[in-house]
Amino acid sequence: MVLRRPRTMRTMNGRWTIRRIVRTLACLLAVGALLPLSGCMPKDKAVGDTQETPEAIAHDGVDRHDIGVGFVGSASPGNAKRNSAVLRSMRANDMQPFYAAANTDAGSQRKSVEGFVQRNVKVIVISVDDPSGWQDALDDARRAGIPVVLLESSITPDDRTLYAARFHIVAQGSTPKGGAYGIDDALMTVIDDKPHAKDMNVMLTGTLE
Repeated sequence: MVLRRPRTMRTMNGRWTIRRIVRTLACLLAVGALLPLSGCMPKDKAVGDTQETPEAIAHDGVDRHDIGVGFVGSASPGNAKRNSAVLRSMRANDMQPFYAAANTDAGSQRKSVEGFVQRNVKVIVISVDDPSGWQDALDDARRAGIPVVLLESSITPDDRTLYAARFHIVAQGSTPKGGAYGIDDALMTVIDDKPHAKDMNVMLTGTLE
């Protein structure tokens, strides 16, 4: 049996075996694959609230029906009507909501957020019932580069890097201080990372109140 020396390639610094070259390229590819993930999470800012995206954005011209919205509804019976109205308004404005009805246990809303992160929706809207215990679930969304909107809700402590905006529903046709968006335009503003206030007034357009 004849043993052969490994094939080599000449470089500027000497002779490298093909096996070593392959390993080096594999390492470079692995590092490159991690870069987009690390870039999803802005430093000291919320996803969807950096207000640094250029005017020419990826979602321009995209059919809104193709933009998935994860909506975690409230389990409170008093908010059932609002849950339904939000869904109707999103659908009426050609958005595609995915609804997760909260159960009575405290962790069900947070589990729903984790599910929407796995589903890779474009934005997650939460009508928070219990303001505590949200750090891990919202951190997951932030690391995934998915903006979060709190609908008529708050979290404790109020870590403003975990959510892009708080939406406050106002009556259609009203003129609140600071103006108001249709809920579809408000969501697109967050998704596209355009300048906006942390607290936004929204109208459930396309529905009868």
